Amino acid sequence: MPEALALLGRVPAHPESRCWALAWSPGGALLASCGGDRTVRVWGREGSGWACRAVLADGHQRTVRRVAWSPCGHYLASASFDGTTCVWKRQDGAFEVVATLEGHENEVKSVAWAPSGSLLATCSRDKSVWVWEVDEEEEYECVSVLNAHTQDVKHVVWHPSQELLASASYDDTVRLYREEEDDWVCCATLEGHESTVWAVAWERSGHRLVSCSDDRTLRVWQRFEEGNQEGVPCSRSEPSWKCVCTLSGYHGRTIYDVAWCHLTGAVATACGDDAVRVFEEVTPASPGCPVTFSLAAHVPRAHAQDVNGVAWHPREPGLLASCGDDGDIAFWRYQRPEGL
Repeated sequence: MPEALALLGRVPAHPESRCWALAWSPGGALLASCGGDRTVRVWGREGSGWACRAVLADGHQRTVRRVAWSPCGHYLASASFDGTTCVWKRQDGAFEVVATLEGHENEVKSVAWAPSGSLLATCSRDKSVWVWEVDEEEEYECVSVLNAHTQDVKHVVWHPSQELLASASYDDTVRLYREEEDDWVCCATLEGHESTVWAVAWERSGHRLVSCSDDRTLRVWQRFEEGNQEGVPCSRSEPSWKCVCTLSGYHGRTIYDVAWCHLTGAVATACGDDAVRVFEEVTPASPGCPVTFSLAAHVPRAHAQDVNGVAWHPREPGLLASCGDDGDIAFWRYQRPEGL
């Protein structure tokens, strides 16, 4: 297979610690990382490489597990094993904590902003998903506590254009939530994985999402409305979600993270076998053919240890960042192989 994924550079982001997750700012000028050293670090381009612009070290007492930028790019949220979520405001290149969200009984595993910027979601080992509302005075209020999962909730992510929330859990399911009569409700449960679901990612259109699991598979789920041509049964009130593709046999260990590029449609994975992989959807031969994806790139030793996170640049097609237990961030240039 030609080298479709070329290494551009590597930085020791969290020395002597794991680097858990990455998040690009909306414009792509900055990349946030978080790690076991209790810090959030912000990176920016410098010449042909990347340099640390800020170290956010005074917000958390334990590992920082996830980071997320607000849609406007002025706020950065960080979720920590200390049970809190910090919201940092960026001003003149510096960051300060403007809110510390408390209430979860255990480690907070993930945080995500809604596309409107007025809602924030967090999830925790305490099996719950919380929805927070943000007002113009930067006050954060919990408006709903969702207890649909029966185990540790690993990840939350919002639909790219709607206030529809997805969560992934140790209970092997993905659940979807929407607002109904001033409260939030679980509107769908996606079942099929045989072990922990670590992460989910939306396709740009929001009609599909992909999940990754400890069962070493990826599953692509598609939304079907009432009266769909495929004949998938739906109720009048809710669309149906159906698994339309299962990718198995490619990963040697747990798949910890997945990212669906909104510019090119490529899907990247972070795996416990130290590898980064990229998949491309195969154009169907005719309408009605099954949805299939092929392996387009595979770097077996992308990191010295488990790969924990992958993130596509929001503006630059083919630019991918990954992070791992070795504490490094690696930057990759992906080019779709000919013939796919």
